[in-house]
Amino acid sequence: MKILVQRPNSEEELNQLIRDAAGEEDAVVFANSEEEFVREAADAEILFGGCSEELFKQMSNLKWIQSSSAGMDSTLHPALRDSDVILTNAAGLYGSHVADQGFALLLALARGIDQFTRNQDQRKWGGGRPMIELGGFTIGIVGMGGIGQHMARRAKGFEMYVISVDAYRTDKPDVVDELMPINQLPDLMRRADVVMIACPLTDETRGLINAENLALMKSTAYFINVARGPIVDEPALIEILKQGKIAAAGLDVTEIEPLPADSPLWDMDNVILTPHAAGGSQHRPRRTIEFFCDNIRRYKAGEPLKNVVRKTLGF
Repeated sequence: MKILVQRPNSEEELNQLIRDAAGEEDAVVFANSEEEFVREAADAEILFGGCSEELFKQMSNLKWIQSSSAGMDSTLHPALRDSDVILTNAAGLYGSHVADQGFALLLALARGIDQFTRNQDQRKWGGGRPMIELGGFTIGIVGMGGIGQHMARRAKGFEMYVISVDAYRTDKPDVVDELMPINQLPDLMRRADVVMIACPLTDETRGLINAENLALMKSTAYFINVARGPIVDEPALIEILKQGKIAAAGLDVTEIEPLPADSPLWDMDNVILTPHAAGGSQHRPRRTIEFFCDNIRRYKAGEPLKNVVRKTLGF
């Protein structure tokens, strides 16, 4: 059996974990360049990473792909979706630091950190927006998977009331006060002091946060997106922000990335942008590889793999 690793880690110790999980009887190939990856792909049985649809069609021996991403929107092309190849993702591994990013953006907006930072560049003391305290807020979390649950736990630490909508989950986590079906999204948008997006990008969620839903938000509410940009109707969000119909937005993701230089979002005083950075963490490489190694052992033992993607649903 051949295991192809698309991007070997810079820490040799982590690469050795993969070799140890594979054992001496199986070959592990680390592709250090795109050319090497293409050359080694044809007879690989397991792929750690992702590949284009064109290359996927040439990998006739492929049985299983372990993605290092939680979201499958850029990985699940039609050829893979319609194949028998097993796809597993990294859902649940990044929830803690993505939730951290969401709350970093929220706190920066609520406490005026972004404006104070601009003032610091000008050696200017004072100014900024009124200081807002999070305690007693209602947070509305769209999606109650791994990331959403981490958000809910942090919200409880700030003494917030947690409501959430989810298209598939019906069992309410203890840290959530109200879990509602997705058709209750307008109710969430209307009630929340903070709307935080935590759902995957699928055909079902593309454009889910539209002009009608945004128009329901309180004028004092914050909008935070650390999931995927196309979940939100970006022109509608820009218009809402321009008109001051919500307090502010913190965006780690945008519809087009990198964000085009002519986007109005760059110059808005009530917007904080970070460059799709929420997935970053010093712990991410080890978490991902240890998870892959556990799945390798399961695969070799004929046991069910963790995080098998329901390809028809997109997550």
